[in-house]
Amino acid sequence: MGQKYNRFLVLNDIADMKQILENIGYNLVDCGNHWRTRAVYRDGDNPTALQIYKNTGVWIDFIQGNKSKPFEALIQLTLKDDKDKLKTILKSIDSNSEDFTEYKQKALIQMEKTYDNSVLDKLFPNYNFYKCKKISESTQSAFKVGLAGSGQMYRRMVFPVYNEHSQIIGFSGRRVDDNDFAKWKHLGKKNNWIYPAYIPNEESVDSIITKSKEVYLVESIGDAMSLYEEGIKNVLVIFGLSVSASIITYLSSKSLERIIIAGNNDFNSKENRGLMASIKNFLKLSAYFDLDSIQIKNPPKGFNDLGEAHESGKSLKDWSNDKVDIKKQRSFISSFVSENYQKFSKSHIEKAKKINE
Repeated sequence: MGQKYNRFLVLNDIADMKQILENIGYNLVDCGNHWRTRAVYRDGDNPTALQIYKNTGVWIDFIQGNKSKPFEALIQLTLKDDKDKLKTILKSIDSNSEDFTEYKQKALIQMEKTYDNSVLDKLFPNYNFYKCKKISESTQSAFKVGLAGSGQMYRRMVFPVYNEHSQIIGFSGRRVDDNDFAKWKHLGKKNNWIYPAYIPNEESVDSIITKSKEVYLVESIGDAMSLYEEGIKNVLVIFGLSVSASIITYLSSKSLERIIIAGNNDFNSKENRGLMASIKNFLKLSAYFDLDSIQIKNPPKGFNDLGEAHESGKSLKDWSNDKVDIKKQRSFISSFVSENYQKFSKSHIEKAKKINE
């Protein structure tokens, strides 16, 4: 480990990097802008310990610490006992194609920042805002939420976001006052978040999803807490209207029997962005999962979202038990896309045509 790595790899094609990694024993799981794999170089057994960024080859071993290292270092460590193979691979690396400083800056941009748990000590255990929305203190405590009295999240209820190694990688904040600030503010790489799967509790949401073999996808943390409050804990937040590549990758790693898209239903709006988004997410997921496993479940009639329904006293438990007519739903989606084709991509339209075949 005392070697110095004075060259940074810049490959012409991500496929080149993938081929090299697989050739030296790394079984890669595609997570969008990066791969996850076990640390072959130290014979580790955690299948997600290593994170390797596609554009730069920069990697981080979460078990060994947060320090990022160049791709070449991983090659040298992995092949330390096979000098001939190491020499052959290193010859294929173009060490002069990018200046070290420029490369380092590019690498740092891609690194996911982590925060010390001590930052949570700055949050006040003030639960009144969500208590008014009928979310108990115990549920709020499970989400590790607190009120920020200063900083970038001033006057917001702040939710820490964790990765699978129980490290804080970001924050989502809900404003508590009626002001001109955005309702929600996020710090971190939101598209990488699998929330609240890895919040460190006695039983994680990740474990609950695995055991239940089903998951609810909701737009906001408020919706997730409302379901959690009523005992429905197998929930992921997509933080907006579209399911991210990271969430799709996560779902693909589970043996799921049901994926329930529980987005908003903006029935008072002419465009109904919530329903439109749910249909687009249905079509997006249909490329990766069996059609019979995917369904859209709108909020209870008369409510825009699940949080609103829960606050009004509507039972989300009863709502979750309501059966969805899969055949009827597919027919509706197909017709809806056909009638509103100008609002959908060619890919969506093609997928909508096939769902009734």
